[in-house]
Amino acid sequence: MEGPLQTSIHVCHENAQWMSKLPEKLWDTPLFNLSLPGSHDTMTYCLDKNSAVSGNESKLVKFLNKCMPCIVRPIIMKWSITQVLTVTEQLEAGVRYLDFRIAHKSSDPSTNLYFVHMVYTTVIVQDILWEVLKWLETHPQEVVILACRNFDGLTKKLHCHLITCIKQIFQCKLCPRNKKMAPTDSHQCLLNVYGEPTVDVSTVMQQVVHFSSGTRWER
Repeated sequence: MEGPLQTSIHVCHENAQWMSKLPEKLWDTPLFNLSLPGSHDTMTYCLDKNSAVSGNESKLVKFLNKCMPCIVRPIIMKWSITQVLTVTEQLEAGVRYLDFRIAHKSSDPSTNLYFVHMVYTTVIVQDILWEVLKWLETHPQEVVILACRNFDGLTKKLHCHLITCIKQIFQCKLCPRNKKMAPTDSHQCLLNVYGEPTVDVSTVMQQVVHFSSGTRWER
């Protein structure tokens, strides 16, 4: 007998290509006017229970976690985890807006970046970006929005490293900033989701749009 989680995963695949199956009357509808399913704190399904508390958390939370870990840590984990499906399973379920909260561990001398929600994830950002790319390549008529935010502990150097990773991984699938859209555009790019409601579903395929909250990325 299947449990709720197994049932959810089974249902996932029914929505994997919902954008390509939109009725023709919606083909000219700007994506700005469509309600795109998204997941809150997308990567919290793989939080590391042994991770240190994020450097961005309050001194009180850090103190309590240090003094009473047996009591406080389960509360932190229960509060922090908002997803149970992997990023691929979420995309298969129809999610097209991924809420990526990115951070760097202060104790980590490497350039590895993690996702964070009170504690850090077990996976690094670069691996998940590759996973999203792999999914896009098998779903060429779907559009995914990467909403990158937080950037806890990121120096200017690490921020540039993140931008470089995104560019190198997604390449032509990325939406160039301030680029006019045309049906014959070889990039088939989605433009300025927030402020330019002019892109229609029928001409947008195989791309990722990235933008940040509070930080403008020069591309």
